[in-house]
Amino acid sequence: MNQKNLPQLYSLTAMGIATFLGSALAAGYMLAKNYSALGQPQMGRYALIGSIVLVLVFIALPGLFTPNMTTAVVFMISQVVLVLFATNRLQGAMFRSFEEMGGKYYSVGKGVMVGVVASFIITAAWIFLVLLFGPQVGELNVPPNS
Repeated sequence: MNQKNLPQLYSLTAMGIATFLGSALAAGYMLAKNYSALGQPQMGRYALIGSIVLVLVFIALPGLFTPNMTTAVVFMISQVVLVLFATNRLQGAMFRSFEEMGGKYYSVGKGVMVGVVASFIITAAWIFLVLLFGPQVGELNVPPNS
């Protein structure tokens, strides 16, 4: 396969930035698009489903702790680290051979756009849940120790 036949892919850098801006949902979308571009749509679906599960876990986890800015930053950075680790494990070798063959990545700006769109999706879903279940969504309501 020569450079002209190679599809464009999202880079690891773009995925990290998009995850920081829009959660693991952005990275899952980008991984899925990479897999689909390389003719592996089933792996793409697995990546997207895995990212949705990861987002749900990170939405549920803050209810276990007293919400504060430190916890939010730790969860945000944790998602980026987990996504970069998983992406490197899943597509790292593919990225290296893609680069050796002269493949081109989408711009980081496009990755930023994916992150921002994912952030809007997560925010809209959260607003929907709050409207549906009330402001206590995400709280565990554990009774205090007596």
